[in-house]
Formats: sequence, C-alpha cells, structure tokens
Amino acid sequence: MLTYLALGVGLVSLWLAWRSHRKNAELRERIAQVNSRVYHLRREMEEAQQKAEQEQAKLRFALLKLQGDLRVTGDMTIGDIYALHPQSAQVLAGFHIGGCASCAVDERLSLAEAVALSGRELEPVLVALNTLVAQNNGNQPLPADRLKTPNVQLQF
Repeated sequence: MLTYLALGVGLVSLWLAWRSHRKNAELRERIAQVNSRVYHLRREMEEAQQKAEQEQAKLRFALLKLQGDLRVTGDMTIGDIYALHPQSAQVLAGFHIGGCASCAVDERLSLAEAVALSGRELEPVLVALNTLVAQNNGNQPLPADRLKTPNVQLQF
C-alpha cells in the first residue's frame, strides 16, 4: 500500500515538474516576443526621429537660404570649406566627396563642381554643411552619432 502511495506521489511530482517546465518555456517564448516587439518599436522610433531631424535640417537650411545667411555655398572651394569648419571633411566624406582616401578631390574645385563630378545632388550636401556650421558656429566638434542597438538575443 505504501508503495502505491509513493508511486502516486512520484507521478504527481513528475507531472508538476513537467508542467512547470512547460510554463517556463512558454514564458521564455513570450519574453522573446516582447523583446522583439520592443526592439522593432525602438527601431521605428529611431527612424522616425532621424526623419524628423533630417526634415528639421532641411527647414533650417531653407530658412538660412531665405534669410541669405548661408555660410557654405556651391561657389566655395573645397579648401575654403575645410578651413571653415574642422568637421567639414567628415561631412564631405559621408557623401564621398573628398575627405577620405578613396574619394580624393582637388581642394581648388568649387563644391558644385566636386558634387557634379561625384554624381550627387548639391542641395543635400549644402544642407549638411550649413547645418554643421549653424549648429556650433565652427567652434567645437559635434558629438558622435548615436549607436544603433543590434538585435541580439542570447539564449542560455
């Protein structure tokens, strides 16, 4: 009789352990889904913020253009732009217009000529350069771009 009681308690214990393991697996799956949703929402929020910042920069550029306060124009030489702000080479390198070893440009060329040679549009380059100059008046470097959070999941 005691043997049957011990067997019954053992079976109930095994069933409870199996049920706990199953609930644990379900909860881990739900946590993974929530983490994935959070990641995607964060990515969407960052993309929306980047679009808003780009639109704001374009509006700031349009305002400067209307006021006639553009510090960087298409007629300026690349050398003059480098002299205007220390980070202008980095901005131009972002557009592959000088500023890096793989896309060297003669510093005597005007910005419009250099942009035309690289097959780019002039306005986005002017927006970026004038935003750079307008944000800190050429006094100090801007902070580095925000780091992207990778979608990495570790399972142990």
